[in-house]
Amino acid sequence: MEHELIYNEYAGWLLEHEELLSKLKQLDSLLLFRFENVLNVVDHLYNKLIDDPTYNEDDHDNFSFGFHYIHTQVEEIKKILFNVYNNDYLAMNVDAKKVNLLLNTIDFQHELLDLENYDAQSMEQLLNFETLIISKLTNKEKIDETLYKKLDDMSLQIFKRLNIEYYPIDSIFLEIADELGIIKE
Repeated sequence: MEHELIYNEYAGWLLEHEELLSKLKQLDSLLLFRFENVLNVVDHLYNKLIDDPTYNEDDHDNFSFGFHYIHTQVEEIKKILFNVYNNDYLAMNVDAKKVNLLLNTIDFQHELLDLENYDAQSMEQLLNFETLIISKLTNKEKIDETLYKKLDDMSLQIFKRLNIEYYPIDSIFLEIADELGIIKE
């Protein structure tokens, strides 16, 4: 098989992160919700690879991109779980909306890193905002609604200034899941 290594890596990754994914599912966590469509598509494509001779290069590209994305998301969640919540899944889940604010900030940073016209000023804004949110989470300080609006406004200004359209990865994978006929009701 041409791309066998990444599929073996995914199988090992799933085993390694079974506890985390299981806990997030048990808690019906908003943290899992943020990449659930991606995970469903990647799982489907992994199984399709094994069972379906029609598996093609587009399937592989979607699998590879999706796996990279969920890998990154889970690594960030693990860091937050360990550094901020001392491995207390329940405490992290109580703050899931706040943690998602942090993860959205990091997603926007990754979006900027992928651009040809990298903008250091915009990245600095996002990094400063990330530092603020981490500090508030670590110190158990209130994160009020104005900070959610601030990230929305900041990201809209950045993407408008750089003339790019931002599509959340999970939304893209929702469309792929629909095309594959695997949307879960």
